[in-house]
Amino acid sequence: MKKLWLCVVLLGSSAAFAEGIDGWGRVSVGGGFRWVPNWWFFDKAEAAGTPVIPGINGGPEATASFGYGVSRNIELSIDLLGSFETFSLALPDGQRDEYTSAIYGAQLGGRLVGTDVFFKGFMPYLALQAGPLLSNISVKSAQIPERVLLALSASGGFNYRFSDKYGVGIDVRYVYARSNTPISGINVGGVLFSAMFTFYFPPAPKRDLDVPGF
Repeated sequence: MKKLWLCVVLLGSSAAFAEGIDGWGRVSVGGGFRWVPNWWFFDKAEAAGTPVIPGINGGPEATASFGYGVSRNIELSIDLLGSFETFSLALPDGQRDEYTSAIYGAQLGGRLVGTDVFFKGFMPYLALQAGPLLSNISVKSAQIPERVLLALSASGGFNYRFSDKYGVGIDVRYVYARSNTPISGINVGGVLFSAMFTFYFPPAPKRDLDVPGF
C-alpha cells in the first residue's frame, strides 16, 4: 500500500515540473499475452473426474486505448480489448473436451499520468476502469450462452514519448470478470501484458486575442 501511495504522489507531483497532458489527445494500439489463472475451475474439473490437460493458461490479446487530457495529469480514457484462450479436459474415455473462451470488451475510466518523470518523455501512469465484457465460451459437450458481464480493471505502465506525435510503452492490466460453465464458475478476466504504440495529438497553440485598435 505504501508503494502504491508513493507512485501516486510521484505521478501527481511530476505535473508541477513538466508540460502536463492538458488538452492532449492519444490513441494507443498494441497487444501481447493474457494470463488467465483459473485454479478454482481446475480444482472443480479434477474433482468431477475431468482434469484440465496441462498447457498455457491464457492466449493472445489486442488492446486499443483512446485518451484525452482534462488537466495537467488526469486523462479520461476509453479502452477496447479482445482475447481468447483454448484448453482441454481429459474425459474418462480418453477423449478430450475442448474449450475456447473469447472475450471482447470496452473499459471507461481515468488515468493519473506523470510527465517527464526521471527523464524527458517518460510518462508512467495508473488507471482504474470499468465497462461491459462479452464472454463467449464454446465447448463440445455443452451449450453455453454468451454473457455480457461488468468487468473491473486496474492497470499501470508507461509511455516513452520520443516526439510530439509518437511514443512506445508497456501496459499491464488486471481484469476482474467471471462467467459460468457446467462444471463451475470460471475466470474470463486475467492479466494482460501489452506492448503499445501511441499516436499523440497535441493541443492547438494558444494565441493572443486580436483586439482591433481604435
